[in-house]
Amino acid sequence: MKHRLKASAALAWGNARIVATDKRGRAILTLGYLLGMWLLYYLWQALYAGDASRAGMNFPSALLHVTTAQTLFAVLQAFGDWRLAREIRSGEVATALTQPVSLPLRHAALSLGRVLAQAAYFLPAFGVFLLWAGLRLSPSSWLLALASIALSFVLLFCIDFVVGLAGFIATDLWGITASKDVVVQFLGGALIPLAFLPAGLQTILHWLPFAHFFNTPVAYLTGQSSELSPLMIQAVWAVVFVLAAQAASRIIQRKLVIFGA
Repeated sequence: MKHRLKASAALAWGNARIVATDKRGRAILTLGYLLGMWLLYYLWQALYAGDASRAGMNFPSALLHVTTAQTLFAVLQAFGDWRLAREIRSGEVATALTQPVSLPLRHAALSLGRVLAQAAYFLPAFGVFLLWAGLRLSPSSWLLALASIALSFVLLFCIDFVVGLAGFIATDLWGITASKDVVVQFLGGALIPLAFLPAGLQTILHWLPFAHFFNTPVAYLTGQSSELSPLMIQAVWAVVFVLAAQAASRIIQRKLVIFGA
């Protein structure tokens, strides 16, 4: 176990360095991110033009929620589904399966490395946007917020990993991945705050994993919540997702089909 953890840490650090050294790609992504934040600002400003409060939220609180959630999505989106599907199609996964690090752990490490690298350039850009928009994060507890972000990474990685495993039995994952991203963002509260949804649906999403993709960490980061119960529910779902991803990996590998060389 100790050697596997060391190998995983090395994979994470190596992938982080690879992503971070792509200066041109990093600059393009950062500019695209800032443009997206700027568009969100004017979109939500227009939505609140005729009403100072909607769904119990004013313009600054709604804007802070959405932009924080979109920033988390940008940081935590590790493209693990595409990476795994590419390895399957090329046949590289056959070599990966012979390594001492399990397939889920290997891809978790690679995803973590990418997330750390993305955080290094998206978070400063987010800080610049907050200053420009006159907004600020005011978490009631940084410990709860950081723990919730870590659990969000686990949830999102497990979804990506299971979707990527579909590459063993499907030749095109574009539709599946696109649908997954829409569902994750909408039901997770990244496109609009969940407060805008009907109360009954909010309750259902609170007990299901969806609200804990983004809504829970954003609530901690913006000071909207200081309760421990959302984090506990999020942790339970993270355990369930990890077990499900491991089970899916074992089942799919029995039907291994290598596309390509």
